[in-house]
This record gives sequence, C-alpha cells and structure tokens, in this order.
Amino acid sequence: MDKKIIFIDSEISLRNHKIDDLGAIKETGDIFHSTDIRSFVTFIQEGNFLCGHNIVHHDLKYLTEHIEVDSFISIDTLYLSPLLFPKKPYHRLVKDDKLQSDELNNPLNDAIKARDLFYEEIEAFQGLPNILKRIYCALLYPFPEFQGFFKYIGYKPYPLTDYHIRNAFTGKICDHADIGSLIKHYPVELAYVLALVYCDDTDSITPPWILRNYPNVINVNKILRQTSCGGCKYCEEKRDAKKQLNRIFGFSDFRTYDGEPLQQKAAEAALHGESILTIFPTGGGKSITFQLPAIMEGEAVHGLTVVIVPLQSLMKDQVDNLEEKGIADAVTINGLLSPIERQEAVERVRSGKASILYISPEQLRSATIENLMLSRNVVRFVIDEAHCFSAWGQDFRVDYLYIGDFIKKLQENKQLSAPIPVSCFTATAKQKVISDIKDYFKRKLGLDLKVYATATERSNLHYNVIFAETEDEKYNYLRSLITSHNCPTIVYVSRTHRAQEIALRLQRDGISALPFHGKMEMVEKVANQESFLKNEVQCIVATSAFGMGVDKKDVRLVVHFDISDSLENYVQESGRAGRDPSLQADCCVLFNNDDLDKHFILLNQTKLSISDIQQIWKAIKDLTKTRPTIQCSALEIARQAGWDDTVAILKPAFARQYLRLKRQDM
Repeated sequence: MDKKIIFIDSEISLRNHKIDDLGAIKETGDIFHSTDIRSFVTFIQEGNFLCGHNIVHHDLKYLTEHIEVDSFISIDTLYLSPLLFPKKPYHRLVKDDKLQSDELNNPLNDAIKARDLFYEEIEAFQGLPNILKRIYCALLYPFPEFQGFFKYIGYKPYPLTDYHIRNAFTGKICDHADIGSLIKHYPVELAYVLALVYCDDTDSITPPWILRNYPNVINVNKILRQTSCGGCKYCEEKRDAKKQLNRIFGFSDFRTYDGEPLQQKAAEAALHGESILTIFPTGGGKSITFQLPAIMEGEAVHGLTVVIVPLQSLMKDQVDNLEEKGIADAVTINGLLSPIERQEAVERVRSGKASILYISPEQLRSATIENLMLSRNVVRFVIDEAHCFSAWGQDFRVDYLYIGDFIKKLQENKQLSAPIPVSCFTATAKQKVISDIKDYFKRKLGLDLKVYATATERSNLHYNVIFAETEDEKYNYLRSLITSHNCPTIVYVSRTHRAQEIALRLQRDGISALPFHGKMEMVEKVANQESFLKNEVQCIVATSAFGMGVDKKDVRLVVHFDISDSLENYVQESGRAGRDPSLQADCCVLFNNDDLDKHFILLNQTKLSISDIQQIWKAIKDLTKTRPTIQCSALEIARQAGWDDTVAILKPAFARQYLRLKRQDM
C-alpha cells in the first residue's frame, strides 16, 4: 500500500464546540493553516494516513461531518507516547497528555510537533527487543488507538501466550500471576504496565491521564508486582521484607517483643495488602512497619503511601530521619512551607520522586492534595496517632473523622475495584478506643483491621516517683537528676509559663535548657526542637505539645515536674525515653500532695454546663439561619457563642478542644 501520511491538528471552540482553526503538514513539507474547512478537506484528500496527537477521540470526532473518516487510517501519537517513552525524562514534546507548545492555539505548530513525535516513536519501537515488539503488537493491534501505527510500519500481530511475557520479564514480575487472564481482559492496561516494568526506573510513573482512562492499570500492576506468591525469583527477592529491610535500612532483622516478631508481621501484612491496627509502645519501632512497605511499593508499582499525622513537627522529624539514612523517598506538605517549598514538594509527589507523603488530616480538604492523589497510584493510607479517631481517646480530633470519607471519595473517583488498605498506629489505646477505630473503618470503608499489639511495658525504662514537699524541693530534685544523669533530658510541665520559668532557672544554674510550648511562635518552636534533637542543648522543658513522634533515640531521662492529665498521656510522654532499646532510661515523677488538687481543679474547669451547651446550640442555629450547612472551626463557633478566646484558660471543654488544636501544629 502506498503510504501517504498527513499530520493534522484542530482547535475547537469551548463556546460552541465547533472547529475554530486547522493545521496540517505533509511529508513533503507542504503546510496548511486556515479556518476554511473545505480547503482543509482538499489538502488532506491525497493522504491515506492521518496522524495527530489525540486524533482518535478528539480531532476525528469534530471532522466526521466534513470528511469520510473511514477512508483514512488514523494514527494517534498520544496513546503511543507512554508506551514507547515510559522512562523519565519523558519525551521532550509531551507533557502528560498535551503537546509541549510555545504558541497558544496554533494547530499548525502542533501538527508539526505531532509529526516529529511520530517519527521518534517509530525509531523507539524499532529499537525495542523483538519479543517486546511482538508482545505490544499482539496486545494492542485490535484497538483503534494503536492499529494505525502498526499498519503504517507493516507490523502484524502473532499469537501471544502468557509464556512469552513470563519469559521476557523473568525476575521482574511474579511467575504465578494470572497473565493469561490479563491478556484476555486487560490487554491495553497490561501493555502500559509492562512498558513501565521494562524501563526499570523507580522514579518513572504511569501518566495521570492513563490512570484516568485506564483505571485497571492499578489492578494489573498489583497482580504482576504487588501480590507475593513467595515461590518465584521476583517474590523471593523483591517481596521479602527481611531482605529489603537489610538493603534499605541496613538492619539484619526486625525487632521482637517478648520473643514475638510483631514488627515483621505488621510489615508483611501491609505488603500483603491487609488493613491493620498496630499498637506499639512509644519508641517501639512502628515507623519501620509502614516506611519499609511504602518504599518497597514505591519501587514495585510506583505507588504512593499517604501518611496522616497530627503534628507538623512529627512530619519533619520523620522525613529528616529518612534523609539521614540516605532515603529521599519521603516528602511533607504542611503549613510551615513557603509557597516555593510547597510547590517543590507537590512536584516531587506528582513526578514520582516521592513514594511517601506526610500530611495532616486537615490537608485532605485541599483541592491540590486531592488532585495530587488522583494523579498517583495511592497504595496505602497510614494513620498515625490513631487514638485521635475516638472520643474516648486522649487526643480526639474531629478532622480524623473525615479521613474515611476522603478515602471513599478517592476510590470512587479512581474507579478502583478493591479498597485502598489502611494502617493505623498508636502507642497506647484502651479497649474502647480500639473498638472505635475498628468500627469506624468497617462502617466507612468495609475494612476489617487486623490488630498487632504489644504490651505497653518496656523493659529498658525504669519508673520512679519522688516525693517533694515544696516547689523549691521539686526544683532541687530536678536539677540533681539532670546533672547526675548528664544526658539528653525532657522535663514535662503542665503550664506554658512554667516551661519558660523552669528553663530559665536551669539556664541560670548552668544547665543548657530551652522551653517548648504551644503558645510559642512557630519559628521559635522549630528552632528549640532542632537544638534539642542536634544535642546543642541538654534539656527541653515542655508541655504536652512536645514529643509526639519526635524520634530522638538517646533520651535517657524524662522528668514529670507536674503530673500528666491522664495515664495514657503519661505513657506517651515517658515513652520518649529509651527509644533505643539498648539504652537504659529513667522516668521520674516529682510529686507532692497538692498536685492532685491542682489536677482536679483543671479538670473541673473543662466541664460543660447546661448554659455552655445552650450557648453552643444557639451559636450553631445563628450560623445556619440563612444556610442549611456550614463549615467552620471551633474558634468561629466559640466566638459566635460569645466566649472570650483571648484568656489563658477557657472554661468550656469545647473551647479547650479548640486551644488543644491551636496548640498543635495545624
């Protein structure tokens, strides 16, 4: 057949969906650029191949009433591009599903670029191994998006069996995957996945437009590379948690708890796609159980693991710790970032450079974050400090209750056939809290969380209560403990002014100390935390706003100058000591009889009266007077109720909840 190919592009009006402009170029170099459709039909009539970028589902749809489309063989460079240029950097002329263009609305310019791209696609195809050419042609020939290309280059399909694919991709996919079924039911998706596997580049990802148009790409990827059979070359090497633990983190084995390998079990459960609730003590190594699977899934299926944490300091701490180990797979998006830093972080996720994204639950309401997740293969949601789900937990947060709704919406938008698994983590949890967490995910997403729990006791921590008659006696004991231990120390106090006061007294006594509390400016908080983490100061004097997720392994002394407001909080706070299990650490409580009285006074201040409830209800009614629904913060409702949010301590529990949220790094 005489092959005469003409490259075309059209500009369509957004107003009336009619053709506004046309461009075309022949192999001879003759060009056409006009709005005259009749002249365009005359220009292309000697050709038998029409080529363009998204010509099958865009240009030809609008040209149907003007030309006999069936008299031409169409070639679409759009669908060929991710198949033949799957490796980053992708083809210079293509950005996602669009042609890179210096000129807006210039169809001639785009037709020329489509021509250049087409000839480079031919060159790329011819450079592939023969077996891969055969696989692609057999899978894709029946489809109009690809058939014209194979007809132009004179390549015909040969019979294809699962053997051909297994042989071509030995060691790169699971030998026991049901490839025959994929060939039959998902040939296009299979081809795109194999292209990405063949390029063998962990930073390269499936383009977002492919995920939108072919959502089963995710399921095919999972079958080939994410479902461990345990008995083939690929699974024995790439899906073995212990081998990958050593390769990625340098650890020879997982941590055990009373001889039971719970850390390994939790990590392997995640790798098998299970949803889990893990209850490990503070410093018990929970990060490994989600970071390891996240990095492995990033390498295997270019997946993104979303880690939801309540504090910005926790996010930064975990990302910094990974970077210190030479692992650059994690990124955080939070309110501490400048606009430029935020854009860089977003781009790292969008481009596939990051396989772990740390965000706060509030970020799930951001359209940018939602679009970002739609553009990636999200393989798991990790929820840290999962006790925040439960009203019975010590740090209940309303925004946690939106997580299930967000995941459900994301699954629907991605048209996923299977739910995205979740991993929940907490250090301590009452049975009621555990039930709340499990019931929430069962109700919202139909997930059954498998529980992996250790005893809260840690053998390397030694607890001691020291009775002190007066405040001065307390301080003298504190100073003596710090000087005798001569190690990184955390001192917990109940009030912000006390943190400032005691840090200053320690400084005057020659002990390097800094305060940390929720009312400090963010810059100062971050600077003080960094100074402590880098051992520039020996002691941090803090309220409960400090410490959640802070991974400083050499803290060997935690002193509670004031008692905690709950047993759960005490376990969390004292657990900052001895995060390195090989170190012995002391946890001391300085106590006198007045402490309990002060504690109960604080608790009484948080009780809600009938009057308080009536004020809240009236405020909500006033806010919804002219609209059926509202979205507002606790502060806005508190102000509407007439409460003064400028005082140091607010009596109502509702306002106290607001201050707690404000105190945390929102």
